[in-house]
Amino acid sequence: MVTTADPTAMTTSQPLAPFTEQPAANDVLSRRSGWVLLGATSFSAVLLYLCYFPMAWGFLGWIALVPFLLLVRSDARPRALYLCAWWGGIAFYVPILQWLRVADPRMYFTWIGLSLYCSLYWPLALWLVRRLEHTTRLPLLVTVPLVWIPLEYLRAHFGGGFAWYMLGYTQHAFLPLIQVADLAGAYAVSLLVAMVNVIALEWLSRLRGIRQVVRISPESRLPGRPALVAQSALVLALFTAYFAYGSWRLDQVPDEPGPRVALIQGNVPQQIRNGVGSTSDEPHKSPAQVMRDHYAELGDLASQFYPHADLLVWPETSWPDDWEEVGGYTVDQVRGSHQFTTMVRQKRWGSHVLMGMNARVWPNETDMGQRYNSAVLVGPTGQYLGRYDKMHRVPFGEYVPFRESLPWMNHLAPYDFDYSVSPGEQFTRLPLGKYTFGVIICYEATDPQLAREYVNPAQGAPVDFLINISNDGWFDGTSEHEEHLAVSRFRAIEARRSLTRSVNMGISALIDSNGRVLAPQRISRQGDVTIWEVDPALGAVAELPLARWHEFKKVRGVMLAVVPLDTRTSLYARCGDWLPGGGGILLGVALVFGGIRTRWQARKAAPRAV
Repeated sequence: MVTTADPTAMTTSQPLAPFTEQPAANDVLSRRSGWVLLGATSFSAVLLYLCYFPMAWGFLGWIALVPFLLLVRSDARPRALYLCAWWGGIAFYVPILQWLRVADPRMYFTWIGLSLYCSLYWPLALWLVRRLEHTTRLPLLVTVPLVWIPLEYLRAHFGGGFAWYMLGYTQHAFLPLIQVADLAGAYAVSLLVAMVNVIALEWLSRLRGIRQVVRISPESRLPGRPALVAQSALVLALFTAYFAYGSWRLDQVPDEPGPRVALIQGNVPQQIRNGVGSTSDEPHKSPAQVMRDHYAELGDLASQFYPHADLLVWPETSWPDDWEEVGGYTVDQVRGSHQFTTMVRQKRWGSHVLMGMNARVWPNETDMGQRYNSAVLVGPTGQYLGRYDKMHRVPFGEYVPFRESLPWMNHLAPYDFDYSVSPGEQFTRLPLGKYTFGVIICYEATDPQLAREYVNPAQGAPVDFLINISNDGWFDGTSEHEEHLAVSRFRAIEARRSLTRSVNMGISALIDSNGRVLAPQRISRQGDVTIWEVDPALGAVAELPLARWHEFKKVRGVMLAVVPLDTRTSLYARCGDWLPGGGGILLGVALVFGGIRTRWQARKAAPRAV
């Protein structure tokens, strides 16, 4: 039952008991509310799914968590609450992660396993918020972000990390609001979105029908109207501050045009890259030869249309042979290094070439050596200029977590042999004439920690621009191509550097330092290869509309681009993840003191023995 007294009054007259989940008294009402809450979490899952591609209705992010948050104050059975929360997580992650399965049937296990793991964060978030609600006097406007942001950080780092589908990523298309990412990363955007969801929840909870259907406990500390108005005004002021800061940042333009680059976009299916398939028109060729010819032709076209390019960029692992080094020297007699450097010399592209390929490195002739997923920079005459080794490896895609202690994890891998690569150890600044650039490979574009380190003075001299090379053939035309590009926008803003993308199957792009995906113009069509150009130096370049992003995937092409340079600094680059880190500390303090407070009040209220 809900009392007829003011339902929004905060009931703080009675001392708080130690936080324990008490089962609901009425089984019939409990079952009925359980179905309602199950529908609420399912609705949250649907709303959140619609925020990301393929729909990309980011405006729904401002209310997507509201149905889920109704569980915080419900007095339904605890088991029902947490099962409903878990179901909500499953209902969101299973469909949103279905792209994991498309390239290889063995990835179905990875898809389901990762979905179940990520779904656990929903009941964990619910338990933490409910605990703070019962043991502290903090309003939901504080406790929900205090829980959500550290959990996003935990998911981005624990067990190799999975940083896709942060709440802030729903707003990637609303550029004025996401410019604060250069202050505190994408977590700053998640903070605002979470707070707006809480305000929407609090106003909705004032409706008697909602309180009855959800069975909000009479003892819940719903804020009164004056407090809720004040909270709403605070969030509105914060929203205005975000928008004003973003508008100011967007009015700033890059300083000058930078190097001319040719971004190679192949269209090689993953089955061929894995060596288990062939093209219908070239059945006599080996998969490795198909890849060599595929990308060599694109390199020729890039050189033809952009003869004075400073840099040709090939996607991740686009060269099928290994780059090999012993004791810091390249092994010029082995197939991988020799064929690649010879091809550069013979074709006389006249440009530096950044090649995605695997590298095998032996510190000396007797050491076992290491294998890396690398980006190798070679000069116009074939000279070796440097190498970046991927640091953030893809779980199951590039290594199997805990494979030694948990052998059954090997069944979630797409291959039946040890295909692991070692993690890189340094942020290599690669030279390009008077410029330097940093590389992030594939999955690393989703990691907020990496791109910013290239402009962090503590790591070395800031680079002039960033390059993301990727093999998105794993996505095979799904909406994850667009989602990968959307996430990359935040890396450009966080570092305040332009970011170019060279991607197998797309979407290759030029993103400026304000996060705008610049619209390329088609200048030629050579068979099945499209040549695009985007040159901010020639004047204002429009932003590529979201509705057109799909045109640039699963096609072969070359994107010719002049990279706009930016010398602005970034607080996030210097200070890192201070927001989720500080939030995690405050969360721990609140949990500890909340527990101490409730136990002290319970002891104070207990009758003393005579």
